[in-house]
Amino acid sequence: MPPDVETQSFSRRKLENFLDDLERRPSLEALTLTLGPGASLNSLELRDPQQRRWLDEVRILAADRIVDSETGSVVFWSDLVKLTVIPPIPLNQDSHVAQVDTGPLRQLLRKEYTVGVVLLRLGRYSVGVFKGDRLLTSKTDTRYVKGRHRAGGTSQLRFQRIREKQIHEIFIKTCLMVSERFKPFEDTIDYIFFGGERHTLMNFLKKCPYLQRMESRILKRILPTAEPGLRELERMPHEIWKSQVAIYHGLERTHCQGLGND
Repeated sequence: MPPDVETQSFSRRKLENFLDDLERRPSLEALTLTLGPGASLNSLELRDPQQRRWLDEVRILAADRIVDSETGSVVFWSDLVKLTVIPPIPLNQDSHVAQVDTGPLRQLLRKEYTVGVVLLRLGRYSVGVFKGDRLLTSKTDTRYVKGRHRAGGTSQLRFQRIREKQIHEIFIKTCLMVSERFKPFEDTIDYIFFGGERHTLMNFLKKCPYLQRMESRILKRILPTAEPGLRELERMPHEIWKSQVAIYHGLERTHCQGLGND
């Protein structure tokens, strides 16, 4: 019978509490895998029979989740605890340890990255640069964009041309503001996050040569965003630092329930 997989989104604080709880488990024998983006499970070779059995379970049950992650993953696996953590920021190391090892995740959570944020919806944008949770610079502005027109004929075509022109103008304006706000920190920005509707953001990126040059630093995860504005921008570190935790139930008795409560 396949196991149930419970997926939760953990804030930084909740994940730190979760790791505290894992470490308090007395004499918990486990396998910890720390895998950077693109790491392969197939290349791992473990001598201990129990460790090999756990690794086989991970390959069968969690390989897709690990391979699909652009930020890598940390796996904690034993007969009592079976879970994967997809971190919010890419891991830069690969390791396997025959015990619970929370060190790599803790180091990631404690580091103050410099992050650029672009929140964009048609008609409004917010741009900012953070150092850790501190907002270093920001700009929010609006530019009118007509809503969708449902009538047909010549009127609709004229309306569509006007709307496309307005969308182009807000893309150009947003790109200019991104350039102005990011340039003083260009050499130190570690990662860039977008927030808004994915289709709009991808079309915007096609119109912004400045961000195209920084595309290797843009993470694919889209931050959930309501109306772009300063207040919305200021809460983005909370969204940026969310990790995805998958807990596997049903293989054998697990002790994951209740871990990491705020």
